[in-house]
Amino acid sequence: MTLSAENRRKVTIFSDLSKFEGVAFCTDQESITYRELETLIQSRMLAVTEQLAGVDVRREVLGLCFETSVDAIVDYLACVRVGLPLLLSDPDQPDTLRDSMWRALGVTLTTAGSELARLRPSHTQAARADLAVLMSTSGSSGSPKAVMLSRNNLEANAQAILAYLPISERDTAITSLPLHYSFGLSVLNTHLAAGAKIVLTNLGMMERGFWDLVKAQGVTSLSGVPFHYQMLRMLRLERMELPALRYLTQAGGRLEAAQVKHFSALCAAKGWQLYVMYGQTEATARMAFVPPEAIRDNPDIIGRAIPGGRFIVRDPESREEITEPNVDGELCYLGDNIMLGYAQCAADWQQQGPCLTELATGDLAHWTTDGWLRITGRMSRFLKVRGKRLQLDHLEQLLDECGIQPAYCCGIDDKLFVVVSPEQSTDAKVMQLMTKDLGIHHSLWSLVAVPAIPRLSSGKIDYPRLLTLCLNSEKD
Repeated sequence: MTLSAENRRKVTIFSDLSKFEGVAFCTDQESITYRELETLIQSRMLAVTEQLAGVDVRREVLGLCFETSVDAIVDYLACVRVGLPLLLSDPDQPDTLRDSMWRALGVTLTTAGSELARLRPSHTQAARADLAVLMSTSGSSGSPKAVMLSRNNLEANAQAILAYLPISERDTAITSLPLHYSFGLSVLNTHLAAGAKIVLTNLGMMERGFWDLVKAQGVTSLSGVPFHYQMLRMLRLERMELPALRYLTQAGGRLEAAQVKHFSALCAAKGWQLYVMYGQTEATARMAFVPPEAIRDNPDIIGRAIPGGRFIVRDPESREEITEPNVDGELCYLGDNIMLGYAQCAADWQQQGPCLTELATGDLAHWTTDGWLRITGRMSRFLKVRGKRLQLDHLEQLLDECGIQPAYCCGIDDKLFVVVSPEQSTDAKVMQLMTKDLGIHHSLWSLVAVPAIPRLSSGKIDYPRLLTLCLNSEKD
């Protein structure tokens, strides 16, 4: 039974969790109830307070390698409660990149078991009063750019998600996504807010042990980015016996319309629900969702704004609002889950600046005639090839429609790369689309076969690394 609207408003992630009676986390070694979790959080809060006695916690930033573990989650919850700002980092990031990023962003503390380890002296100036969490946007590059989020951002987005996803205290999720990634963090936050159970594992969907856990623990929902749905298709999800499963959620990039249709039909046949969602770290996690009853007939939309949010499509140059259907503009979002801003150094998170009221997403979109929103591309994903402006997301969509799956596009001005897997025989199809249909001279583009598409830990395509591979292939 899902929470009532009145109770949802009362639920917060960073308050006493002992009000829930069930299991909070289970691993392959132990189960932790919500009452036990609350005891661990209180103990950790006390330890942090004692170790920083006489020190203003707002003058510190703790770098947390956010592993999928009870200890790391307790660190996260305890630090937000005591007001110690956190930088959530990928535990698999190379040490040199992480250390460089932490230094640039002014991280002064990290964890060493149950103790705090000091990396450098406290700052002389405190963090802005509303800062709770910094989330890196650097991927594999190590660039010190982080999104600044408040406690209100985290709680507002969790509440909005709970208002449309059917999460109850009887539900069980599994960590198919890393916790340092905004989608993975939102799965954690929403299930904690609802008093649901979360299975903690580092196993991936391609491992048998993952599915053993799904069955043994009665997992009721699966969450993933497009890459995960490619794997679910390969694994023939429709053949699995998963009696507890109730719904699937997808975000983290555009899922091809053909895939949406496939999983929508599968869910209809199985009695499950499919929730296709749209979000960015800059909006904490989610901004839009497609109601399950609408997705089958609208496989290429992002739907409507989450409860409490609102979208505006703006002309990229005049910034005037576009209300006519099928006219592209930059998608902008308004809501309580909008970030405080970006930080690239300590001075950025120390400025007591105002809260943003509107987020320019950088995505191109338009309203459909039925009042839905459709993403058509990324403003920064453009190339100019001999004066011809190419939108790479749209080009990938055209390749998909031609039966070239999967195919990815990247490049530099006057050089476009179409990346496919080695086993694909697509030369004639690509030549037809590029040269004859789009009029791009064969000297301005190359077909590159890559054995393994580079991906970020979130499962998204690592386009900078992909471009490097393509450029290096030109030199060979």
